[in-house]
Amino acid sequence: MAINALSPDATGRASLSATQFGRKPGRLTMVIFFAILIAGLLFTGYSLKQDVDDMGTVVTTWTPFVLLGVALLIALAFEFVNGFHDTANAVATVIYTHSLPPGFAVVWSGFFNFLGVMLSSGAVAFGIIALLPVELILQTGSSAGFAMIFALLIAAIIWNLGTW
Repeated sequence: MAINALSPDATGRASLSATQFGRKPGRLTMVIFFAILIAGLLFTGYSLKQDVDDMGTVVTTWTPFVLLGVALLIALAFEFVNGFHDTANAVATVIYTHSLPPGFAVVWSGFFNFLGVMLSSGAVAFGIIALLPVELILQTGSSAGFAMIFALLIAAIIWNLGTW
């Protein structure tokens, strides 16, 4: 007989996996999370400013940098949508069959997704870049280049949401 993770055990208490999802994160956890988030944002801003200064050219307009920031935010949104789309598909079977507790299955999937990104050769990224026309890649600072990048990212987000 299968044991439901959310059903009470023999003592009448809810099982451990059911009580773990009802807890809110502790104050220290939230402080550490926001400290890491702010440190990452500060490092990104500092690195961008340093790279602009190292170019040696006078920056007359900040529009390309603002568009780059918007493109990065859209890419982050794509990663978020892709993450819950793929994680749900990857862990559905092990959660449904009660092979792993839900929290552990999601963390397990996230860890191996991260490991896959870190150890990958970039073949998928280079395959996507190969779809773009060479003339457009050479003029990435132009409005047509930004439009193509935005179109690719937004189309990928819509595809993920549509197939979810």
